Order: sequence, then structure tokens, then C-alpha cells
Amino acid sequence: MGEFIAEMQERLLPEYEQMKNYNVFKPDQIREIVLRRERFFVKISKSHQTISDYLEFVLYEKQMHQTIVEKEKKMHVKLTGLKNSISIRILRLYREALGKFTHDRRLWKHWIKFSKKNNPVEVAGIYEKMLLYHGDEPDVWVEAAEWLYEHNRLNVSRVKDILLRGLQRHPSSSKINKCFFDTVLKEAASASSERNLADNTLSEQDVKMEQVEAVYRNSLANITELDYFISILESCEDYHEITGKVQRMIIDDLQEKFPREPGLWEMLAQRELRGFHLGDLAEEGQESNSADPPPSKRSRTVNVRSMKRRIELCVAVYKSAVEELQTAEMWDRYLNAMVAMSTDGNVERVLKQQCLANALQAGHLSGMMKVRHYAILRKMLCSAPSGLEAAVTIITEALKHDSSVEMHELLLITHIQNDSESLVYELFQKIKSSMGAEALPLWKTTILYYRARQDSLGGRRLDEIYDHACKSTWPEFGELRFDYLRYLWQERSVDEARKEYARLAVQPPMSLDMHRQMAQLEASVAVRDGSSIKYWRMCYEFMACYFGKTEPRIWVEYLTFERDHGETKNIALLAQRALTTLEPKYVPAFESERALSYVGASVEA
Repeated sequence: MGEFIAEMQERLLPEYEQMKNYNVFKPDQIREIVLRRERFFVKISKSHQTISDYLEFVLYEKQMHQTIVEKEKKMHVKLTGLKNSISIRILRLYREALGKFTHDRRLWKHWIKFSKKNNPVEVAGIYEKMLLYHGDEPDVWVEAAEWLYEHNRLNVSRVKDILLRGLQRHPSSSKINKCFFDTVLKEAASASSERNLADNTLSEQDVKMEQVEAVYRNSLANITELDYFISILESCEDYHEITGKVQRMIIDDLQEKFPREPGLWEMLAQRELRGFHLGDLAEEGQESNSADPPPSKRSRTVNVRSMKRRIELCVAVYKSAVEELQTAEMWDRYLNAMVAMSTDGNVERVLKQQCLANALQAGHLSGMMKVRHYAILRKMLCSAPSGLEAAVTIITEALKHDSSVEMHELLLITHIQNDSESLVYELFQKIKSSMGAEALPLWKTTILYYRARQDSLGGRRLDEIYDHACKSTWPEFGELRFDYLRYLWQERSVDEARKEYARLAVQPPMSLDMHRQMAQLEASVAVRDGSSIKYWRMCYEFMACYFGKTEPRIWVEYLTFERDHGETKNIALLAQRALTTLEPKYVPAFESERALSYVGASVEA
């Protein structure tokens, strides 16, 4: 091994000489480089190498290469020889590593990424080698074909060979089929459209378009995902002048294969919006007899239609779709499309808003519209004169088939916006009696409404609602208890809040957060006397009583309170009480937090 390493280092002597002669590095830095490389050579020469041994060496050499590049710019001198030497060594390291670890795809990708930048002519060959070991992954075939096609368009036959071999192993791969389709389509688009083949009845472009059709037919027999066919249709749109026949063929097959698939109907509708009318394809399909002028002489562009007409055609397809399928998913796609279209107000703004309004109205009548679309409809109605009453009527009808919290919330905020107190209260009574803990957001909204009224009726309603909330046994309603205490503290009196807290503190379900929040209110008292300290201590006492067995932190908080605001003589007894109350497994955590707390206090002091 020693002889091998010495030989490797000897081969690097010219490189070190260049570093010295050009003053790229100082002598001590060069010695460090020699030692680092020697350690790397030792690692990759041992009997049991790992991938990381090679990757560390490669990373070091890449960093060295980057350093040389930066030195070039700074010193204004060309160091091509040094850079080339390092690049060659990196490539050799990759080759050697992959000779031993061919299974590691990550290593292959790193080599390819480096070679694309430093040795692009070798990349195609690297991909070919990689396919021998990782041909079971469709992505690799696609990456190889795309690279070769991008950097060597003249060798399309080799690209097709790669894709055909990939399809032999993965006939149902959407990615490989899509890549093949796009490749032959691009070739057809760049081919001559002059008829000079077979007695001037065919052009080179016609022949290549037949290849496009063949690739499509092959994929049709092997792929069952609608998304694939939609993607190749979108590719055809980029070359719509020559793909009318293929588009018509694809759409006909999809209508036969996926007649009740919402995605198909949405694709057809969105094509109309982009200006690709189905009728145009039918007209083009009729231009097939040999007496027709050559393609280059025919008008094969998309018929120019106004945006208004495009919108009308798009909406017509969606209406046909929801009538044909009658599913919630199709309605959802239709409504989402109308919402998206209406957000662009640059052209045909009034028409788009009208289409959205019509779709929302029809969606409501279908009984399949979702809450988020009802929210949009409510907003539109409430912005119009006398629209609040219509919104109430529609949402009330919607609740018959969707009694979710979100739908109830829409009705509630509509009543609130209309300031219909009696209807707000009536709806709340219904919610209270028929819905469980999930209705908490509705309780909060109702409370906010009555707090904002600032009148005697609002005060009475609040007392009633809070009373029901505080009697609830759902743990989720614990936060409403403290919300009530804060309300009493801020709007009524501190004494009333303390009295209510003493009652709620012993009423299940127990809430640690409520005690902590009350302690914060007590801490906010501006002038403290013995009485206020007593009430403050009560919060910690309740915490210790109900949660002291499993919550070390509350004992630390209690001790901190006694130290800073209470009686220091209580600290020793309280600490002993904590140790005897806590379950044994929580005692170390208590000791640790207590120590940290006192260290923090000392630092602040």
C-alpha cells in the first residue's frame, strides 16, 4: 500500500510544482494538501472501502477545484493545467468508486452532474453504463434520452433507441411514453411540409406525424391514467398547426375510454377557454383527400375567437358535464373553474362574474355545493342591496343537506352582519342543543357578537352563554371558562372574577391552563396587599392540588412565586411537599428545573 500511495503522490508532483511556481498556495499550505491527499489515498486503498471514503475525496477535490477558480480571478492568471488535472482525478475517482459500488444511484447522479459541467461529451456514455445497473427505474431512461436529444439533435435515432429499450422494460411508464411522444412530435414540427414523397402526396412532416400517431397508439394500449393523455394533448397544443388530426384521435379515444371521468370534462372545458374548440378539429379531420393543398398551404391555425365566445364555450362544456355526471366532484371542478376565471378581471369582467353567479346558483340547486363555495356566494349576495335576506334563505336551505360547523358559521355571521339578534340567539340555542364540542368556534363567534353590543341585552346573553359553557364537561370548553374570568375581570370587577374562579376551580373537567391564566391576571394587579397575594397564591395551590403529581413545572412556578412575591419561609416546606407529592419518575425533572430557575434568578440579580 505504501508503494501505491508513494506512486500516486509522485504523479501529483507536477501539480504541486505549478501551485508553487504560480504562488497559488504557500509552502505550508501545499504540505497540508499533500498530507490530506495522502490520507484520502490510504482510505481508498484499504481492503474494505466505503462509498463515503470516495465521496470525501471527491468533495475535497471539488473544493480544491473551486479554490483554483477563485484564485484565477483574484490573481488574473490562467490555471488551466491545474483545473484539468483536478477534474481528471475527480472523474477517475468516480469511475473507480462506481466500479465497486454500482448499486448506488446517488453516486451515478453525482458523476453525471459533474460530467455535464466538466466533460459533457462523456455523459451519454455514462448514462448507457448506468442503464445496465439501474434500468429498472423509468426516470433514468427519460433522463438519458432528454440529455442526448438536447445535446445531439442529429443523433435522434439513438434517442429513439434508448426510449424503445426503456419501453420494452417499462411499457406502461407514463414518463417514458410522454418523453417518446414529445420527441417524435418535435421532430415532426421541424420537418419539411413540402410534398415530395410518393408522387408528391406525402411530405417528410406527414411521415413523421404518422410516427407520432404510432407512438400514441402504442401508449393507448398500455397506459390507463387519464393524466397522461391530458399531458400529451397539451403537448399537441404547442404544435396545433400540425396536430389537429392527432388531437381529434386522442379526444375521441378518451371520450370512449373515460366517459364519466370529471378530469376529461374539465380538460375539454379548459381547452375551449384556451381557444381550442372541438369543432375546429372536426373540420380539420375532413381535410384528408389527396386533392387538398399541401399542409404548408392550408390554414391550420386555431380559429380566432373572442374571449367572450371562449368563455361561453367553456361554460357550456361544464354545464354539460354536471348534467351528465351529476357528481359532487364535477360540481366542485366547475365551481372552482368559475372562481379562478372570475379572479382575472382584466377582460370580460362582467361576463365572468355573471358566469360565477350562475354557477353558484345552479350549484346550490344541485345540493352538491361545498361550504367554501357557499362562502363565496354569501359574500357576493351580501355586497348587493337586500342581499342579506337572500343569503340567509340560501344558507338555511343548504343546512338541510350539510349541517357542518362551517355551514352553521356562515349562517351565524350572516345574522350577525344583519344585526338580527333574535335570529343569532335562536341559532345559538339550536347549536347548543344539537352540536357537541366541535361547535366551539360558533360559541366564540356568538360571544364576540354579544360583547361587541355593549348593551344590557348583550350582558344578559353573555352571562347565560358563559354559564352554559362553564357547566359543559367537554375539555375543549375549558378555554371559555378563562375567557369568562377575563371578561368579568375587565368588564365587571376583580372581586366578581375571583369569586367565579373559586367556583370553577373545583368544577370538572380540570384545566391547568385556566389556573395559569388566572395567575397571570392576579400578577397584573397594580397595588398588592396581603389579600391580593392570598388570591394569587390560591391559583398555585389549586395547580399543586390537582396537577402536582405529574407536573414538576407547577411546583417550580409555585416556589418562584413564594420567593419573589410571597413568604420565603414557605419555600423549604413547599419544596419538601413537592418531593413527596410528585411521582418518583418526575422528581429528577423537578430538581433540574428548580436548579435552573434559581441559577437564572442569581444571574438576573
